[in-house]
Amino acid sequence: MENEDLVFKPGEISDESPVQRSGLPVDLGLGLEEGPFIAGFNERFLAYFIDCLPFLLLSAVTFKLAVKGGLVASNFAGEMTVKLLWIAVYILYQGVLSSGGRATLGKRIMGLRVVDADGQPLSLGRGFARAFSYFLSSGTMNLGFILALFTQENRALHDYLAGSRVVSLKERGDLANGVILTMSWALLAFFVGSWINNTVLKVSVPEKKQIYAAYRTISKLATLENIYMRSTGHYTNNLKSLASLTRNVEAVKSELDRNLDGGKVMLVSDGRKFRIVAKARNWRKTEVEVKSTVTLPPEAALQ
Repeated sequence: MENEDLVFKPGEISDESPVQRSGLPVDLGLGLEEGPFIAGFNERFLAYFIDCLPFLLLSAVTFKLAVKGGLVASNFAGEMTVKLLWIAVYILYQGVLSSGGRATLGKRIMGLRVVDADGQPLSLGRGFARAFSYFLSSGTMNLGFILALFTQENRALHDYLAGSRVVSLKERGDLANGVILTMSWALLAFFVGSWINNTVLKVSVPEKKQIYAAYRTISKLATLENIYMRSTGHYTNNLKSLASLTRNVEAVKSELDRNLDGGKVMLVSDGRKFRIVAKARNWRKTEVEVKSTVTLPPEAALQ
């Protein structure tokens, strides 16, 4: 049976790699015999981590030494002065080693190189443009880096701004890719957790004020408990009795409503000791507590 519509065209079958079909030339001017391959997000992230880690450690160490030597004050301004110096060194490091076919420590370990749109080594000017653009990628809540997860050639925001691509010098096996995947996502989970802990979960200054206001209010009740005990010989579990000691019950009620969640307070006492618990008005409803410091003898127990 013949089919004249079926025509074999040798040119339609190609042994080009996916990277070649993406438009990147094989020869990047780096002396490669095979490849390159578009670098994945995970190996790029590990390279970035390796590059940043020494600078973070050096910044922390030099700040402590500078404070000890009296060069900077032990405050936010002093810390920022040291950090800005290391940021300048980091930009120089990235700018120089991302250009001219060179590689930063992280990219060298991971077998990566930065190239331009034509697959040639990045120029020095573009290398510095890319280094400065790192801060735009991180300044957008790291969305500039995350962009590399969704673009065809795994390009981050700083790659688009500098007209660069990151390529891998050789293709890795399944085992190596699995190790890289595990390590990169473990680090990502750690950093995301740290960010949540330092931002979302960190108690803000306004919250601290609300918590302190709640603690101060129940501390006043604790003072009233001690006054009540000195006049009666025992503590009480009757909040109204404590408020009556101020001769202004409404003022006490107003303060409870103002500083405690729902204006509610739990007062527990057996006559010998007491415990006062309430929740602050912050969004977490932080619990505050005050206890008696002296336990009275058994005869002071409530009947």
